[in-house]
Amino acid sequence: MDLRLKDASAGLSYLASVDLEQLSQKIDARLIDGIKNGQAQKFEYTFELCWKCIKEFLKRTEGVDEASPKKIIKAFYLSDHVSEDDYLSLLAASDDRNRLSHVYDPMIFDEILSRLPQYAALIERVTRTIEPKLP
Repeated sequence: MDLRLKDASAGLSYLASVDLEQLSQKIDARLIDGIKNGQAQKFEYTFELCWKCIKEFLKRTEGVDEASPKKIIKAFYLSDHVSEDDYLSLLAASDDRNRLSHVYDPMIFDEILSRLPQYAALIERVTRTIEPKLP
């Protein structure tokens, strides 16, 4: 469980650090669009894996078994496993993950992508929180 999250968050961190502005000087705009779409997809499945790992962690350690990502994130916070700032960031990441599925405005899409480095760091913090506490 935790190994998959660690691998996914490392991949998201790497992908989020790509300097698209500099890269756009060298490659075709269609390739940049493909990279952005890849970043969005990587974020979507990394966040999905993140909340499911939190769910499994809470089930094993706290006996909590909720179904939705936001309920899981709230239970994670209420169990004192994450700070209030990270709790709010996890909720924002959940909203952004859902919005990516229905975004038709390029500015909103780019705005969400601009937050990927922060989300990558957040998912790494979650991984560091869960890993040592696994039974």
